[in-house]
Amino acid sequence: YEERGRCYLLSAPGPHALLLVTQLGRYTAQDQQAVKAVRDMFGEGILKRVVVVFTRKEDLGESSLQDYVRCTDNQALRELVAECEGRVCAFDNRATGREQEAQVEELLGLVEGLVRERGGAHYTNEVYDLAQALHWASPEERLRRVAETVAARVQRPKGSWLLARLREWQKSPKSGWLHSLTFLLGCVLLFCELLFRRRRDLTEDFVGVKIDNYDIK
Repeated sequence: YEERGRCYLLSAPGPHALLLVTQLGRYTAQDQQAVKAVRDMFGEGILKRVVVVFTRKEDLGESSLQDYVRCTDNQALRELVAECEGRVCAFDNRATGREQEAQVEELLGLVEGLVRERGGAHYTNEVYDLAQALHWASPEERLRRVAETVAARVQRPKGSWLLARLREWQKSPKSGWLHSLTFLLGCVLLFCELLFRRRRDLTEDFVGVKIDNYDIK
């Protein structure tokens, strides 16, 4: 997790946008794993900061990119585009001159629009918050602490992820009954996670006792 920690430190206080580059017609299982790795590392909310950039625009022929992503048989790609709120653009590998400039301008327009929608705020999470808070520490200490936090984030139980999502939801505006429902769900999830941790601790203690009861040569 050291390299992931470096990634956090280099991109602190957080990115405004991320570009996911994939070839038109070839959004593969490997690409899906890459997206999952990004989600696991930065959190579910990171996909709302992603612009999907397709290469080989020339393969579209007379079709439009919007028609392609809407009608593709690749369900995983459709779901990705939906999670990215429809921010897509395509590059013709053979484009030159003004056509090439127009492609770049389209991409920059998508990024600038995304930044405006977020009020100029960069993406952040608890790891970025830690990286900022450790400004006083040595580079080695910052890297160690951030890498440890990244590892804990990736490996934490599902209940922790649900609670993190719930906290994000609680920060958003909502009606009174929704706020009450959020609080109730939070209590249930917290109870489930504490129960999970308690059972895990008891299991570890039980295993330790069983081992100690045998004379292992």
